[in-house]
Amino acid sequence: MRAAFRKAKSVAPVALGAVGLSFQGASLVAENVKAAQTSRDALWDPSWVETHGERTIAKRVAAPKDLPLKLYTSWFCPFAQRAWIAVEEKQLDYSYVEINPYEVDDRLPGGYTKKQLPLEVKKAMYPDFIASSPRGLVPSVDCNGDKVWESLHVVQYIDERFDHPPYFLPRNDPVKRAHVRIWSDFVTEKMQRNFYVHLMDQDPAAQAKAKDVFFQECRTFARAMSKDGPYFLGKEISMVDIALFPFWQRFLWVGRHYRGLEMPKDKEFERLQRWWEATCNRPAFKATLVCQDRLISSYGQYSRNEGTSDCAKGLQSSLKQK
Repeated sequence: MRAAFRKAKSVAPVALGAVGLSFQGASLVAENVKAAQTSRDALWDPSWVETHGERTIAKRVAAPKDLPLKLYTSWFCPFAQRAWIAVEEKQLDYSYVEINPYEVDDRLPGGYTKKQLPLEVKKAMYPDFIASSPRGLVPSVDCNGDKVWESLHVVQYIDERFDHPPYFLPRNDPVKRAHVRIWSDFVTEKMQRNFYVHLMDQDPAAQAKAKDVFFQECRTFARAMSKDGPYFLGKEISMVDIALFPFWQRFLWVGRHYRGLEMPKDKEFERLQRWWEATCNRPAFKATLVCQDRLISSYGQYSRNEGTSDCAKGLQSSLKQK
């Protein structure tokens, strides 16, 4: 367990990372402040129940540290969850390395915030992770010295490096492979982005507008899906399914809790519901589903537009320009 940092001038007990250290210049003072990772941690809310995701993490954290494949990830991050699904789908032996890139605030459930740590602090806390992800963003992987970062690039690397089924990009079909990449990007650039605008904007009228656009993008996506299903391409999963699953999980759980988001009842959303039920029943996807209430708690600052992550800052700039 690595140390973390707390800003020396903070009035409230806000630590940075996993276990707190106050710092001023080169001076460091240890503090026992740790974001909750398991039910044994002090900041774990007693109402939370460990489920599939927490059990998978416990199993992978206990794996031998000398495994050739290391996954640097964060349990709450939808981008990191894409890489996590990929290694589970390939049934790989890997070492799970939890990265907390945010400050810890013991006044909040689990200590969870969306307050980004400076890169130099991450370097001090997680040097091996920064060596595999120069910007300090999850996910990244290190496989026998091969270092890859950015979620969809990691998924593609895993698919090609471990060249056996299931395949995330169709083999011997360049058009399908191109379409998989196009629609995977669509999830991030259109569906994900408009949902987070809906979640983060504090103006009810702007929230309603973002929701309408979000629904339109979901329908566009659904019309591109295989009519046979259940997955995007049909009977076999692809990178598109991996790209969307973590975000659809948050659309349903986080969106409903903070914004009362309910999906429409039309044929496009019925197709998406059929897809969601099928993916939830795949063992590898299910293995990444953490406690619902815990995940919802970690999004409180996003719902109040208080986050300082790279994702939050990018969306905040667009909110200011509207």
